[in-house]
Amino acid sequence: MFGEIVARYAELIDLMTWESVAYTVTIPDYGVLAVEDAVCRLGFDAAAMRAPGEAQPDDLALQQVGTGIVTWSNNPYDGGREVTNRLGGEGFRHWCLAGDIEGNTTMYVRYGDSEGHLDFPDPGWIPFTAWTDHLGPLTPYAEIFAVVYDTWEDDPEMCIESTCLAVIELESGVRLDTGLWNGSKTYLPTSR
Repeated sequence: MFGEIVARYAELIDLMTWESVAYTVTIPDYGVLAVEDAVCRLGFDAAAMRAPGEAQPDDLALQQVGTGIVTWSNNPYDGGREVTNRLGGEGFRHWCLAGDIEGNTTMYVRYGDSEGHLDFPDPGWIPFTAWTDHLGPLTPYAEIFAVVYDTWEDDPEMCIESTCLAVIELESGVRLDTGLWNGSKTYLPTSR
């Protein structure tokens, strides 16, 4: 089953413009996290939100998905993730998958106060750190990620992003598909 989900995401990534993107999913432990509430958690005024026709290229896109929020950004770097990681915290489960055009992929998760990181192809923050050292809530998936790490040099087409998206779907219940990708979004200018 997991392999089928990974294969579906690998096909989806081929269809999408997935070169430099940050995708997050945030689900509250109870209740609903509405878009307006998410904007406030991000530290912005809800009045700053833009309609799709007013969106600018660097805006953060927000989408209501069930009881939670999905965000999209073309900024997979630390500055963009610092903003979206504000959605995590006590009472929330938060996943962020960021990938850049050079093939660097980062997955960050936060379940309440418990955090985890996955950096591919190598941990970027401390030299000589094993990629498994900071998995936190991702630890149950270590063997699955090991397959990607172990085969990547022999098979550069091995898709870390599709594996991460499968984990996010299994953990959050949110399935990324073309309907979600093309769905209605609200936009937030995050540069001040």
